[in-house]
Amino acid sequence: MNSEGKIGTFEAICLTTLILTNKVFFTSIAFIVQKTGTAAWYATLVSCTVVLIPFFLLYLLLRRFPGKDITQVYESVLGKVVGKAVVFIFCIMAIFYSGSNLREFVEMIKVYNLPTTPTSLIMSSFLLVAVIISSYGFECIARICAVCFIPIAAGLILILLLASPEYNFNHLKPVGGYGVDVTLLNSFLRSSAYMEFTVLTIVTSAIGGHRNYKKIGIISILLSGVILSASIICYLMAFGYSTCNENISGMFELSRSIYFNRFFQRVESVFLFIWVFSSVITTTVTFYIGVLIYCKAFSIKNHRPLLLPFAILTFIVAILPRSMQEIAQINVVFLRQYSVFVLTTPSIIALIISLIFKKKGKNANA
Repeated sequence: MNSEGKIGTFEAICLTTLILTNKVFFTSIAFIVQKTGTAAWYATLVSCTVVLIPFFLLYLLLRRFPGKDITQVYESVLGKVVGKAVVFIFCIMAIFYSGSNLREFVEMIKVYNLPTTPTSLIMSSFLLVAVIISSYGFECIARICAVCFIPIAAGLILILLLASPEYNFNHLKPVGGYGVDVTLLNSFLRSSAYMEFTVLTIVTSAIGGHRNYKKIGIISILLSGVILSASIICYLMAFGYSTCNENISGMFELSRSIYFNRFFQRVESVFLFIWVFSSVITTTVTFYIGVLIYCKAFSIKNHRPLLLPFAILTFIVAILPRSMQEIAQINVVFLRQYSVFVLTTPSIIALIISLIFKKKGKNANA
């Protein structure tokens, strides 16, 4: 079976936090502000709390089968045929996520920086990098995440601090947004935006088992919630609710608003650097996870021959949407509002079956 290698806790936290918070650079901020109004900054914290429920359900399932990742657990509980079918659905989800994330980034960078560059050229360049990095395996990807995490985080914090002259606390009023009911409903649905933690369930052998999964997952989810909430607060204070709805990338617009004098401007160039690196890493991680799941489902030892076919599949997913509007209203909405049901339902069923029929792995203390 394909080996993922071994990574430390810090590297795993960096990887998970990066793919969780990468959406702060895209349309997510404007979308959640549109749905919940001025309550967006704490609505994302509610979503962060809600997603801990499926997180712990997955932990309980993994704890019953020590030493196994979620693909092996499904085969043990649901049987090989049904288990492989569920795993294959997860593979499709990973490739769909990778392609959608890539296309969203490409559309936004064409709006702000490269309006005349062909879409296919940018996507091909990204996928080429993803294929090269993925050829070295999961351990290499995690090391790159650990190296890039601090510069990316520092760049984001720098932008939020430099934009402080534009902040107006009155833009956070009314605090209730569109009302408690609307906020809670959208917060529940938006818990899907934190479901990237499921990557950890695929690589449990690399992170040291279910115990480390619990620690890494909780830290990553809570840290991501704080980062997203702080970014939304700054965005709202800078532009106000009415303007927030009109921007495509809230963070890029925030970086463009920074101006001290004629010798210190165009700070969005710094933002562009961290934006590209974060997007490349997220696309690479989800692309590799899709390949890895396929290898696990069909007991393929060497993942490298599959990289080119999966790159072509990812390119097809990315090129299918006809416009930015379609990618935002279909692909992104599905991934960040409804994917929680697709990713959680099989785990709940498997957990119930394992409890009823008392299925567990060796030395399991459930």
